[in-house]
Amino acid sequence: MGIEDGLRHFHYGLCLMPSWGLWRNGCEIEVSLRQQRLLAVLAVHGACRRELIAGMLWPESPESSALDNLRVSIHRVTSGLPNLIHTNRHVLELSEWVGVDLHREWEVLEGTAGPGNDKPPGTTPLLQGWYEDWVLNEQVRLLQARTAYWRRTALQCLARHDYAGTVESAAQGLFLDVLDEAALEIMVVAQLALGQCVSALQAIVGFRSRARKELGIAGSPTLDRLETQVRRAANAPYAGFSVGGPDRWSI
Repeated sequence: MGIEDGLRHFHYGLCLMPSWGLWRNGCEIEVSLRQQRLLAVLAVHGACRRELIAGMLWPESPESSALDNLRVSIHRVTSGLPNLIHTNRHVLELSEWVGVDLHREWEVLEGTAGPGNDKPPGTTPLLQGWYEDWVLNEQVRLLQARTAYWRRTALQCLARHDYAGTVESAAQGLFLDVLDEAALEIMVVAQLALGQCVSALQAIVGFRSRARKELGIAGSPTLDRLETQVRRAANAPYAGFSVGGPDRWSI
């Protein structure tokens, strides 16, 4: 997501997905890596105490050295980029003049996005190529929120008997987390309602293969139960299925 995707009404636009970028009044600004890290921390964590920020950015340094480094970074940001951050003796935060793509993504995920800004969440990675612990933790948190969003959406579709929408939403969740067994179960239920027995079995077999590769296990009680249901449904009379019909009857 870039400045063109909704941050123009802000004086500054800060993008963290997939990579770091800063704009002022629509023009990209070059910022040193140290200042990038500082601004990214504030974008991810919001208002933070100086000691916490220094510890995240310079975890291997003594606290006094880390705080000195932070003071230098703050000075360089505030002297070159006015109204970008608010500072006081204890706390730093981004100013209200800064629009952040990650914040817009969280509004969608949490259901607080305003009219016209409620598009489905994306799949764009956060701060790609950054490997600090605080970045990796936020990447995991964002991934979990995105997969949870698609599970909720799939269940909502299932509740109103929109089986095609259920399959599509659950598949989005599995795209993000290939080992999301709950999403698989929701998808298989919808596929059975559509009579798509072979597709359901293929989804289960593929999931087993991924679980064996990633976790060293190929089965679980849930997978075994789902596969049994699919095989029984495949041999049931055609009248037992709803719209869409089977993609194959004999498995």
